[in-house]
Amino acid sequence: MTTPRAVFLDMDGTLIDSEKLWDIAVGELSEAMGRRVDDETRRRTLGASTETFFAVLSEYTGHAVDTAEEFERLKAILHTRVAELFGTDLEWRPGAQQLLDGLAERGVPLALVTNTESTLMAAPLDVIGKTRFSAVITGDAVANAKPAPDPYLAAADALAVAPGEAVAIEDSVTGASAAVAAGCRVLYVPTEPEQPDVDGATRGESLVGVDLDVLADLGGVGQ
Repeated sequence: MTTPRAVFLDMDGTLIDSEKLWDIAVGELSEAMGRRVDDETRRRTLGASTETFFAVLSEYTGHAVDTAEEFERLKAILHTRVAELFGTDLEWRPGAQQLLDGLAERGVPLALVTNTESTLMAAPLDVIGKTRFSAVITGDAVANAKPAPDPYLAAADALAVAPGEAVAIEDSVTGASAAVAAGCRVLYVPTEPEQPDVDGATRGESLVGVDLDVLADLGGVGQ
C-alpha cells in the first residue's frame, strides 16, 4: 500500500455526468456536417482534444476541416451548444462527490485535469467547486492535450509531486493513456462498458466506495 501524495481527476464522465450532454451537441454537429455520428465513432472522441475530435468527425462525415476558419467556426458552434447544455443539466457521477469529500477530509491535494477548454469550465466548476482543487489544468493550458502526458505532468508540477506519487482517475481511453504515459498510477472507470482496457491502468466499475485506502492499493504503471 502506497498512499498517494496527490490525486488528479478528470472531469467529463469522471466527476460529472456530462458526456450525455456532449452526446447531444456532437450528434447535432455531426449531422450538420453530413452524417449523424454512430456509437463507435462517438466512443473514439471521448476525452479527445478539440483537434483530435474534429479529425475524427471530419473523417467520419467526409466534411473537410482543413482551414483554420472552418475549424474555428465548427468549434464555436460546438462550444456554444455545450455551454447551453451545461447550464441546464449537470449532475455528479455516482460516488464522485463522496470521493472528493473524503479526500478533502484526509487532506489530499487535488488537481482537476481535463481536455475541456477553459471557456467551458464555469458551469462545471460551479457544480464541482473550484476551491476543492489546488490546480485546474484545461486542454488549452498545455502544448499537447490528452492522450499526450502533458496535462498530467503539468498537474504534478503544479502540486510539486512526482507523477508516480499521484493517482489519476479517468473515464476514457484517451485520458487513462495520458495518465499512464505521465507515470501516474491510474484508476480507469469507463463511461461505457464497451470501452477497452488500458495497459498500465486499473479498471474499476464505479467510484462508489472508492476512497484514499482504495487508491493506495492501486498498482503502479506496469505492475
